[in-house]
Formats: sequence, structure tokens, C-alpha cells
Amino acid sequence: MSYLASDFENVDGTHAAQKFTHCLRLLESLDFFQTYKQKTFDLLQLVEGETVLEVGCGTGEDAIALAKRVGKTGRVVAIDHSQVMLDQAIASTKELQLLIEFIRAEAQQLPFADKTFDAARVDRTLQHISEPERVVAEMTRVVRSGGRIVAMEPDWETFIVDSEKHAVTRKLLNFWCDSFPTGWVGRDLPKYFHHEGLTHIQTSPETLVIQQFDLADQVFDLVQTAHRAGEIGVVSQQEANEWLAELRYLDQVGEFFCSFTGFVVSGKKP
Repeated sequence: MSYLASDFENVDGTHAAQKFTHCLRLLESLDFFQTYKQKTFDLLQLVEGETVLEVGCGTGEDAIALAKRVGKTGRVVAIDHSQVMLDQAIASTKELQLLIEFIRAEAQQLPFADKTFDAARVDRTLQHISEPERVVAEMTRVVRSGGRIVAMEPDWETFIVDSEKHAVTRKLLNFWCDSFPTGWVGRDLPKYFHHEGLTHIQTSPETLVIQQFDLADQVFDLVQTAHRAGEIGVVSQQEANEWLAELRYLDQVGEFFCSFTGFVVSGKKP
């Protein structure tokens, strides 16, 4: 069964695209994601007629929002590694008459000339890439002088789940974090921006709290995390089952709690 932490980097190869598209659309529906996304759009400081790059467009919702900001005289170029995701994005935008170009491309080697775009944005994509600093470098390369670059990425070491089983919880949450190609990328973003010579760097934390087990499982793959960790011996199968049973009990009595923090980082190309 596909695993959200490790398999987003190869959606087309998992033959389970529905799980990933469902996850993205679920996240799009939550107030937390809508709020921080608006912040990232604002930080781009887009005006009508500009050209903007969206790196890792997924099912296309953010590309639509950007296209509305740059207007009929502007243009959005949206890339993704996954053809499955691009097909979903194209299908969801074809009736909207917006100027969005969807391209299958690797974020680490963007197929664009230097200084092509007025701005560039990436959202929760770098966590799935083993060399995220290369993506930041490429985004910087293709943005014009004076343009803005904005990123939002989680730091999965900030993921917490309330449980009396402290040792087991630490092991399971570390397993989740380390299953991402770059689970700590959120904390590294300011450094990557600085390395590329960006100025006016701003960083803000964005924290999501979830207090329903079923929703948390859809967002964080809690059941899969426990079972996978049990299968490879990170914890015992009994410990994994008991941990899940405790979380379900806490949910039943209204005491389930988990959260994570991501970071929105913006910078300006000199």
C-alpha cells in the first residue's frame, strides 16, 4: 500500500494515484491550508500581467489562484514530476479559460532560460525531493532581478501526537519524519534562500492542530506509519497496535490531539 511520506516522489509508479489526489484535495479543503496559501500568494506581490512559476503544481488549485492574480494579460507556468497529477490539473482547469501552461519537468533542472519569470512559488514539494537546495537554486536562476520567491515546507520533527506511550510515540514519529526524502526541509529553507543570495528573507511558522483521529490519519497516515514501523521492527507489532488503540480511545473521549509546524519563507532576488 502506498505511503504518503515516501511515495509522493513517485506517484506515477505507485498505481495508487487516487490516494494522493484525495490527500491533496482534502488538504485544500482545510482552513489551515487555505490561510497559509493566501499568505504565500500575497508574499509573491503579483500584479496583473506578470509571469509566475508554480513548482510542484499537484492537482492545479494553486495554479488557478495564481492565474486569477496575474489576470488575463499574465501567465502561469506550472510544473510537476507526475503526469498523473498534471492530467488531473489540466482536467480541472480546461473550462476556466485561464492562461496556465502545465509542463512535466524536474524541479531540480527547470527547462527554462535564466530570468524568465517575475516570481516563483513552491508549496510542500521540497519535502519529497532529496536535494531541495538544487530546486531553490533553479527557482532563483529563472526569476528576474527584483522578483520574489516563496516556499512553504513542513519540518516533520515538529510533528507531535499526544500519547501516554512516550517512547513508542517518539519512535513512530521519527519513522514518519525520516520516511520523507527531506523531513527537516522547513528549517533549512532560510539557509537555502541565503545561499542563493536572496534578500529581504522573511520566515513565519504555520501550525496545524487536528483533534480528530480519522482526519489526522488521512493527513498524516497514522495507521500506515504504525503498521510499517511494526513490520520492520522500529516498534513491535503489539506496540504499534496498542498505540493506535490508545489514539482511537482518546478520539472517542474527545482528547485526541496532534499538530505539526511548517514554515513560509520568502525572499527577493537582487
